[in-house]
Amino acid sequence: MAALNGRLLLGMGLAALIAGWLIFWAVRPASAPDSAELAETKTAVANACQRFLNEPLPPVLVNEQPFRHAVHTLFLDEYVASLAAAAGFDTVVQVFPWRDFNPEPGVYEWDAADYMVQLARQYNLELVVRMDMPPEWAVLPVESGIPFDVAAYGNYVSAVAGRYRGQVLGYIIWNEPNLAAEWSRSGGEGTDHWVSYEGWVAEAADYTAVLGLAYQRIRTADPGALVVGGGMAPTNEQSRRGVDDRDFLEAMLAAGAADCLDVLAVHDYGYGLSPEAERGAQDGLNLARIMDLREIMLAHQARQPFWITELGYTIGPAEHPSISEEKQALYLLGAFERTRRDWPYVEMLTVWNLVYGRPYYDEMSGYSLVEPDLSPRLAYEMLSLMEKLP
Repeated sequence: MAALNGRLLLGMGLAALIAGWLIFWAVRPASAPDSAELAETKTAVANACQRFLNEPLPPVLVNEQPFRHAVHTLFLDEYVASLAAAAGFDTVVQVFPWRDFNPEPGVYEWDAADYMVQLARQYNLELVVRMDMPPEWAVLPVESGIPFDVAAYGNYVSAVAGRYRGQVLGYIIWNEPNLAAEWSRSGGEGTDHWVSYEGWVAEAADYTAVLGLAYQRIRTADPGALVVGGGMAPTNEQSRRGVDDRDFLEAMLAAGAADCLDVLAVHDYGYGLSPEAERGAQDGLNLARIMDLREIMLAHQARQPFWITELGYTIGPAEHPSISEEKQALYLLGAFERTRRDWPYVEMLTVWNLVYGRPYYDEMSGYSLVEPDLSPRLAYEMLSLMEKLP
């Protein structure tokens, strides 16, 4: 669920960003490392967080407010920031595309990121940053394993965390690594992006290695920020296209992931069912699936809190069942109610999404809290009236 909204409307000073935001930068091809180099890199990366395990961690910001009301944005412009704040959201989850902010090796373009960080501060919104979508120059010509230059990704994470030290609540390390579309084809926009069997799912150990490197880099550059791992897509599939998120989490934890994250990100979709649906309803594809993930964490003695970083219902065409606008509103309210009532280990719920300017048939638009012309939908109005409990 990771396309970007190119409609920035920022005035003449940032007009160039409008054209550049969705451009896939093509600078130079990356070369594949030889097998010895790759093995050495993976070993180093897998152990990257170990040096920090016996050191006291800084106070975690998440405990200052036990429950966060968040919304996922695609580009945080002034329209979106004002809508988020007016509805009572205190946090936004925002993609920082690697390809857009690091278009060439060692070259960083910060205008859009600076703008979004400044807006979040202006509207008193905490910012959670998701980091994926590699530039073409960092994509490796491989057919399995880690499909991007891990060292280059580490450098990007360091650059972002260093620049915005103290201004970002947490960093989400990659998106839905249990889907081929988001691991080996991260950032794709084609109509077959989600249904294609091209590419491959991450090996859980490979994703854990990337997470470990990011953990080390963020601890060094911005020690007050939280490292957020996981964010798997809920699926029962077992194929080259997708792997069951529960199995993927199990393998992540077996590879040591619990030592390299402060928070587990969860994508918790209702698939058209009421938020009160029983745990096994629709083969487990409902909000209560989060209970499966919690049991897996506890079985591995991992007690990190959960952040739901995507939760939504669509009123338009999508792979998920479409529901009415009235049900979208009622189900989102019900999701907040059940989460706060039944799952105390969840410290943030993020509504997917707040985006405008996309056509009605676009999948992103169906989940949005507003119409393409920014008119509030019923869900936005009802969430605005919802009491925001601490």
